[in-house]
Amino acid sequence: MPFDPKEPATGPMPTYEDRGDEGYKKSLGNFQIQMIAIGGAIGVGLFLGIGQRLATAGPALVLSYLVVSVVVYLLMRALGEMVIYRPTTGAWVSYAREFVSDRFAYMTGWIHVVLAAVAGVGEIAALAVYVQFWWPEIPGWIPSLVAALVIVGCNLLSVKLYGFIETWAAMIKVLAILLFLIAGIILVVAGDIFNAPTVASVSNLWSEGFATSGVLALVVVMSGVVFSYSAIEIVGVSAGEAKDPERSMPRAINSVVLRIALFYIGSILVLSMLLPTQQYSGNESPFVTALGSLNIPALAGIMNFVVLTAAISGVNATLYACVRLLRNLAAHGQAPRVTATVSKRGVPSGALICLLGFYLLGIILIYALGAASAFEVVLSACAVFILFGWISIFVSHIGYRRKVARGEAHAVNFRMPGAPVTNYICLAFLIIVALYIMFDFSNPHWYYSLIAGVVIVVGTTIGFSASKRSVAKNGLPDLGPFASHEEEPLDPVQR
Repeated sequence: MPFDPKEPATGPMPTYEDRGDEGYKKSLGNFQIQMIAIGGAIGVGLFLGIGQRLATAGPALVLSYLVVSVVVYLLMRALGEMVIYRPTTGAWVSYAREFVSDRFAYMTGWIHVVLAAVAGVGEIAALAVYVQFWWPEIPGWIPSLVAALVIVGCNLLSVKLYGFIETWAAMIKVLAILLFLIAGIILVVAGDIFNAPTVASVSNLWSEGFATSGVLALVVVMSGVVFSYSAIEIVGVSAGEAKDPERSMPRAINSVVLRIALFYIGSILVLSMLLPTQQYSGNESPFVTALGSLNIPALAGIMNFVVLTAAISGVNATLYACVRLLRNLAAHGQAPRVTATVSKRGVPSGALICLLGFYLLGIILIYALGAASAFEVVLSACAVFILFGWISIFVSHIGYRRKVARGEAHAVNFRMPGAPVTNYICLAFLIIVALYIMFDFSNPHWYYSLIAGVVIVVGTTIGFSASKRSVAKNGLPDLGPFASHEEEPLDPVQR
């Protein structure tokens, strides 16, 4: 009788154990997991990037976000299904290794490592833009350097501290967005009653044209839209250090996509109603621009503090994911051996130090180009890495479903809707968008996207062959002894 994928598999099955999971502590609670999921995806893509996209596409930008939101929802359900099957800090890298091939895992891992590293530089550049709102005379590289040193230092201490910082930073961001949405709607509906000095009106959605630069602009801004969602999959990495992943992960995944779509789409609509979209730009947060139009300086300053917090949270989240994926690659001989080192506190210290070195290179870029220009360059390069990374998750999920169908892997109750048809639809969409971004000659930074695509294919092909020779010659790295006890949470809110 053929295996029914709707029913859990029975009988003995080969158990896949990922070497990269050794040494970590199960320290993250259910509430932390949900805040990490939300906080990872609410960063500079919302608080800074939307400004330039609104100016380019107009209120119709909301349509681009609706389309990508559907793809991201299916992406997270595909990842969530594999996470429930086997929680691991290696996340999609480990799943690529189990369900596709070792070569595919190498490519997947390095795509996400480079993406997280480059995105972290983007967050640091955005952080400098926010600091310059108060002190425009300060060179952007100074706050970027301070932030990089402090955030890496905190992550070196323990995963508890990472969870603590990310939880509270996410709470601040979520609360600020909710308050902004409520205040914005009040200004639009009843601004005259409060004598607010604003041109807020529902008619701003169409008075200058719904799609101010035409339908094609909705595709042109797609790289920025994709970048907005770039860190949402980080919750999959945190499953390997979660206390109860079977309980916390489905809740986090189901809630995070709906909440984030609400935040992004709601923010775009409210911002579009508060001001004509041509008044926004990439030089400051659109939230700060909108609140600044009320001629109440304190409001803009408060919002700037919130978006500064968001940038710190974004760096923290991408750093967390990057070092764990890099360490997973190193444990399998696919990254420098030094990055396999894990401290007694359960922190991948070797990978953290290496990533700090990359951030320092990014700070040189900020010094050379300025914070705002560096952010746009990073965004152009990141978009292709994000799309290739998402493609790898859908491909791994197809491999997982095939193993389930053959009775070689356990089915789980948390499943991706419509698979495998939805897998192929999403793959086609992502490939088309990736090709467009790489050859969008209207974008002054298009060649960064093309270079990123070439690096992915050529770099991972050469690198995988080199790693195989290294493992054959030197063997796998010694991961050393590790503590196995669980850490207690820092604060009741973490439980």
